[in-house]
Amino acid sequence: MNKEQTNPEITKKIEENTEKLIKEIVADQKKSINEIKKETATKMDGVKAKLVETAKTRADSDFMKEKAKHELDLKLQITKYRDELVENFIVKAQKKIATVIGSAEYEKSLENLAVEAVITLKQPEIVVLCREEDKKIFTSQFFDKISKQLKEHNLDTKLSLAKDHIKSMGGIKIVTTDRKISIDNTYEKRIERSLRNLKRELSLLLKEEG
Repeated sequence: MNKEQTNPEITKKIEENTEKLIKEIVADQKKSINEIKKETATKMDGVKAKLVETAKTRADSDFMKEKAKHELDLKLQITKYRDELVENFIVKAQKKIATVIGSAEYEKSLENLAVEAVITLKQPEIVVLCREEDKKIFTSQFFDKISKQLKEHNLDTKLSLAKDHIKSMGGIKIVTTDRKISIDNTYEKRIERSLRNLKRELSLLLKEEG
């Protein structure tokens, strides 16, 4: 609230000017003192009410500004915290991937990724693209294991390995024979899809906490 709005000197000056006005009017015999005092009291009440209203308006304005600033600061903090959590998720995911590459767990992961993608596409023939260093994994026995799982879903899909390869930290990409339809199941793309869900969930969670 502005100091001038509560400064007693303001009220004092108003009262002094009122007394001066009363004396001047009385000297001219234009109005009686009682009438002037009544009129002055009304004016004083109006002035004081205006001061109070101005103070309240400015106080409300200051409050809203502080509230908006606080909400913005909180939003920035939440965004920063969310981004830190997301970055932490990416680092953990990449570290996990690095530990499984080349292991039996990685082979099982490729198998699951292939099955998941083929079930989604439901095409009679599918081509698998993998990293160049992972081609040795995709043997006929490996494809047989995938086919066995697909039959459990009533799918008899013919699988083949593409001659070209993808550059990725891991995972696969499957395409139809004409390559018009594909599913990217590389680890980068799966992290990206997970991040969209993670960011949405974190935003809702942190908003509730805020």
